[in-house]
Amino acid sequence: MISIRWPGVAAVLLLAVPAAAAPMVVRAVGPSAAQYKPGQMLADNAALSLKAGDMVTILDARGTRSFSGPGSFRLAAASTAVAATPFSELLSQKSERRARIGAVRGPGLTFDGTPVPPGVWAVDAGASATVCALDLSRVSLWRADPLAAGTLKIARAAGGAAVPLAYAAGQAVAAWPATLAIGDGDSFKVTGAGAAATIRFRKLAAAPATIDALGAAFVENGCDGQFARLATATRVVEGGVP
Repeated sequence: MISIRWPGVAAVLLLAVPAAAAPMVVRAVGPSAAQYKPGQMLADNAALSLKAGDMVTILDARGTRSFSGPGSFRLAAASTAVAATPFSELLSQKSERRARIGAVRGPGLTFDGTPVPPGVWAVDAGASATVCALDLSRVSLWRADPLAAGTLKIARAAGGAAVPLAYAAGQAVAAWPATLAIGDGDSFKVTGAGAAATIRFRKLAAAPATIDALGAAFVENGCDGQFARLATATRVVEGGVP
């Protein structure tokens, strides 16, 4: 069973997630919202029966699509929609060690417009969470306020000396200190420059082959924030034209 807390949703959902990927509900609003819980998996050939005022957002192998009522919508229906961000780009867990000092890394935005780290792999230094990674030696930390120079301090949650991580003015993302190795299941405390978070790492066993498989891996490992960012990054564009 997996406990998932979704931004803007008061309830805590306990989900038994099957190993196989499937269409997943990202969010739902309107009269039928109670039928479509965030994190709920649907059948590949499921149909959404929506009333006026309903909007349901689904993540599947094509990307993230939103359906608005009234009407009935079959998820498997043919469509020219494609994900705005190529899946190969999403799988690229970039290290910031080669980044130009002072370079600004623009954040992404959630569905409600809240700034979040770019892509799905950069770690939010100010949010306690479980974080998934494909490569634990290529982790990077994002800070929400990059205007002034600052330093974060990182220490193992189990104890030990803190390691400083300096940011230049204008720098939002920096590579995790090479002297502080990360293992699967390790937890760290991040403090300083307005940050105060405990971050636990999980290593994905292999790179998922599809968007929905990546989403399922995030949910299975409790990496809920990354699932939400994946949904935002993979909003589809009809006809492939932004």
